[in-house]
Amino acid sequence: MKTLLNELRLIEHYLLSDAQDGESFLFEAKMILQPELKEQVYWQQKTYQAVRDYGRKQLKNEIDNIHETLFNTEAHQSFRQKVMRLFRK
Repeated sequence: MKTLLNELRLIEHYLLSDAQDGESFLFEAKMILQPELKEQVYWQQKTYQAVRDYGRKQLKNEIDNIHETLFNTEAHQSFRQKVMRLFRK
C-alpha cells in the first residue's frame, strides 16, 4: 500500500510540475523501463482531464443559471436594463 501511495505521489509530481528537472527525466526513464508505470501515468492524466472537464461543465452550468436568473426574471429587469444600456454606447 505504501509503495502505491509513493508511486502515486511521484506520478502526480511528474504530471503537475512544470519544471523539466532531473527528477522528471529520471521518471521518464523509469516509464521507458516499466511499461506498467507508463500506463498508470496515462490513466492518471485521463483522470485529471475528466475532473477538469467536469469542473468546466459545472462552472458553465452555474454561469448559465445566473444568466437566466439575472436576464430573464421580472425581479431583475432593472439590472438587465442597466447592463444593456452599457453596451448601447
